[in-house]
Amino acid sequence: MRRLVVRLAALGLLLGLLPISVSGCGITCACLSTPDPNWTPPPVSAQEATAAVAKFAISGSPATEPTGLDASLAYASQDHPLYSVQGPTVGAFVEAQGGLVIYFVQVDTLPDSSDVAISSAEAKAQATLFVSDRGRDTGILVATTTLRSGFTSSYVVTWVAQGSSDGQISVSINASTGKAFAFVDQRFGVHLVPPSIGASEAGKLALAAAATPGEVVLSAEFRLDFEHPSWDVSVGTPGSGDSAAPEHYAFVEIDALTGTATVKKSE
Repeated sequence: MRRLVVRLAALGLLLGLLPISVSGCGITCACLSTPDPNWTPPPVSAQEATAAVAKFAISGSPATEPTGLDASLAYASQDHPLYSVQGPTVGAFVEAQGGLVIYFVQVDTLPDSSDVAISSAEAKAQATLFVSDRGRDTGILVATTTLRSGFTSSYVVTWVAQGSSDGQISVSINASTGKAFAFVDQRFGVHLVPPSIGASEAGKLALAAAATPGEVVLSAEFRLDFEHPSWDVSVGTPGSGDSAAPEHYAFVEIDALTGTATVKKSE
């Protein structure tokens, strides 16, 4: 079990999620809730929150609608309730007063290459289309584009108010595929950094850190933390004969932004 911790200081919220599975990897999280004795249900239902995320995922795109989505209140607050919505390939937070998606990650399109196949202008155009297709009005906000380079490459397009350095809306674009993989609406006081390393690259980094010949990636779970997203990767040497248990294994945490590897346990 892994934890997803979310701090929403401006709203006085502390968020988290419960574990879910992702094809080829996993997303984990845990819910912290301190409901008021006089708590009443939010205007938006769990089903409506799920529908909002499904629509958000496919708006303006021929992509297949995500299945297996599940919604639950991540924080029970009478004033500012939020839903956590998870599925096999996506994770999101929905503001439960109006049904607005304020955070979205398409886990299976996270970058796995350092190649840069598109220009900054192309990334900006793709991010602008992503935002407009989802009905977000950037109005007089000014867009800036930053290229993140390291183990993988991605563009982050951020819209800010004139004369301000505080981002309002941001979209992350995979620099090798041109696909959007993360969206953040900061106007609710959420401060977060989107991840930039996918499952395949995280597995390579974990194997290099474990440094044991013959090991393979046994599993990879994406831990979605707004400030420090990471991968929890299990690597090991497959067991011989009929034994399904690995002969050697290690658990390695990979920072999903920097690629820094930390071996948590090795046997």
